[in-house]
Amino acid sequence: MAAGSEPSSTALPGSRTRSPGVEESEFQTTLDVMLDSEATFPATRAAALARWQAFLPQATRYGALRNQVVPGHPHVTRLSPALRARLVTTEALVGSLLETCRFAAVEKLVQELVWRDYWKGWLELRPSVWSDYRAEVDRLRRQADPALLRRAEAVMAGQGGIAVLDGFTRELIETGYLHNHARMWWAGYWIHVERLPWALGADFFYRHLLDADPASNTLGWRWVAGLQTRGKAYLPRRSNLEKYCAANLLADPTGLERIDDSVVAAVPLPDERPAERVAWKPLPDAPGITEGSATPPGSWGLWVHGEDLSVEESALGQMRPDVLLSVFDAQRVAALGMAPRRIAYLKTALADGLARAGHHFKCPIESCETGEGLAEALARVARERGLAGWVAMRPSVGPLADAIPAIEADLARDGRKVIWCRRRWDEHLWPQASSGFFGFWEKAQRRLATQATALAQSRDPQQPELLF
Repeated sequence: MAAGSEPSSTALPGSRTRSPGVEESEFQTTLDVMLDSEATFPATRAAALARWQAFLPQATRYGALRNQVVPGHPHVTRLSPALRARLVTTEALVGSLLETCRFAAVEKLVQELVWRDYWKGWLELRPSVWSDYRAEVDRLRRQADPALLRRAEAVMAGQGGIAVLDGFTRELIETGYLHNHARMWWAGYWIHVERLPWALGADFFYRHLLDADPASNTLGWRWVAGLQTRGKAYLPRRSNLEKYCAANLLADPTGLERIDDSVVAAVPLPDERPAERVAWKPLPDAPGITEGSATPPGSWGLWVHGEDLSVEESALGQMRPDVLLSVFDAQRVAALGMAPRRIAYLKTALADGLARAGHHFKCPIESCETGEGLAEALARVARERGLAGWVAMRPSVGPLADAIPAIEADLARDGRKVIWCRRRWDEHLWPQASSGFFGFWEKAQRRLATQATALAQSRDPQQPELLF
């Protein structure tokens, strides 16, 4: 296939055929190698902290090894699902690195951790990018060419025709995880080789990834497509896979000719209006203190949700709530089409977060799995408990934040409200995501390097402090 040409029907096999000489047993072993590993993903805070402590001794080697895609993923933390649910926080991990290592030795790891905050801040300032993406997914499902949708389904079923990428598809479905480098290759293949809509590929990842984050996932896919940094697309190149993939993942070379360096070319970019930037709306890290209490007057509940499952480690830890509530919103999960593995992870993490919070706050806890909808559940429990309302960490842009207008309206009908809060780390970093990452990183880097120096000179490592 010539560079820049449209793929022909013969170049898009509906199912994979093995290369000559590749035996069935060898082919199956190639597919299984990423699954037969110890790449587990902690769903509790205790397990996540243990994983981090086990990883710390190799933190200084992260920069040199992080791009290697090998079975078990030993060169990366595998903590992205726990970070997504905030079983542990970026701030805590960065603080730990600054306490134990020279900043220069772990700068790449710190930078990669802070990328998540950059994406979140960027989308928080431009929420229409999220809503436009979700609208495009809905439109494509209803109106796209049936042949395109059939091809998309085949690729999502691991029948794309490139053995190593089909293996990554299976890994995603069966584990809920892909190494970041594999995500880039797969997204580039979907967009620039299969010529399929980026929004459908992003939705596939969002439904399956345990660490699926509206900002990182949506904006990462846009970057691969060449939309996020206009005109700078990411192309999957055979030479890059051969450089960074473990040899056994490439044992079956079937289809690799489709991503030869001389063949792959970026798809033309669609017209797109510039994202509208909204004004930043500051929030407190806890309700206003009244008469020496961190709890507002009246009877208040604390809503514990899947975007921040270590609230006891935040400024909200000083509250004295009357009840804690977590809600598993079956309506939202069904609408998003979340995969069973992702649902199971979320339920385990929610249960862990609520149990820890209950132990900390020493108040009644309540959890519900409801089909009535999140807003209805929060309003109902507030009525039943006689609450003035809820205190909660405000969800960042995404499906949970999409529910905020309904939550506020349902509570207001009963004369109740929500007091939204935001961690100080987020309040400091997110508004700075006004343009590109490296300007953002330059500001964060200066502050973190100063903090590292101060820690090395004077601080008791047993006394944690906020970095911002």
